[in-house]
Amino acid sequence: MPDRLMQLEGAGLFHDFELGDITVDYRNKQVMLQLKSPSLPVLVYELKLFGVQCFQVGMEEPWGKGNYVVGTDIEREGSVSSMEMQLNSGDLVTAIFERAEFDSAK
Repeated sequence: MPDRLMQLEGAGLFHDFELGDITVDYRNKQVMLQLKSPSLPVLVYELKLFGVQCFQVGMEEPWGKGNYVVGTDIEREGSVSSMEMQLNSGDLVTAIFERAEFDSAK
């Protein structure tokens, strides 16, 4: 799925989506980010990262409060992808992972 995510990026991947819950399963090296669509009706999605090697979330809010995505950059090198997601607060969500899935929440 990382290749699909990179194809969508040019169209503003996750732009204006609201970042919700983040779940980290350290033992299984998985991270799940809940993303709420900007469209009505609001749809809730899950971005699941597998084979996570590094995951960081800043919560300094240098630009003020906010939890909406303003930009996402995903790059793939070999079998590993890196993602940088910037929020309207100025905070960054970064990850290095092997595989991703993006589906509606159940």
